[in-house]
Amino acid sequence: MALDNQHAGIAALVGQGSAPAADGDRGMFAQRNGGDHIRTYIIRRVPLDWIAAAGLSPHDTGGIRDHLLEEYAAWGPAMQQMITDNDGPFVNRPIMALPVPHTWQHNPTVTLLGDAAHLAPPLGVGVNLALLDACELALALAKAPTVDKAISAYEATMLPRSADWQKRLENGAEGLLSADMFDGDEDEVLKG
Repeated sequence: MALDNQHAGIAALVGQGSAPAADGDRGMFAQRNGGDHIRTYIIRRVPLDWIAAAGLSPHDTGGIRDHLLEEYAAWGPAMQQMITDNDGPFVNRPIMALPVPHTWQHNPTVTLLGDAAHLAPPLGVGVNLALLDACELALALAKAPTVDKAISAYEATMLPRSADWQKRLENGAEGLLSADMFDGDEDEVLKG
């Protein structure tokens, strides 16, 4: 594969799965994706306007890369490579969550599903809940005599389930920064 030749160090670190690292303030998560790609997520506690505050533009991949390298200067070369060997543009994806519980006044013809109904940190649950929401709403619409009754039936199941998951995941993004999440030789990866 081209990736294994072009970015051998990163490919070896990530292997066929993923490579997480965190130091309590910053985190990084690299994941092998289809199409011979590795996607790296950089996780930090920063204000929403951090790019403008740094005097950068969202389209200034080189400037953002330099800024991130300064922030991750104490991390080892293998981890810094995740920043330097980026072949694509930088994409800013703030981690957001809805208040727990998130509810709304029933509407007889409109409802919410997926992230619109229960946005939470990206901890591996959201897409599964969205698919379950879609299936349950489709089944309710197929079985109910009216759209209003279908939406009521769907919301009666979805709202308690999503509130439960939101409670479980509340403040879960903190775990993405926890040095305890790493199960290998943390000093070896982070420091060099």
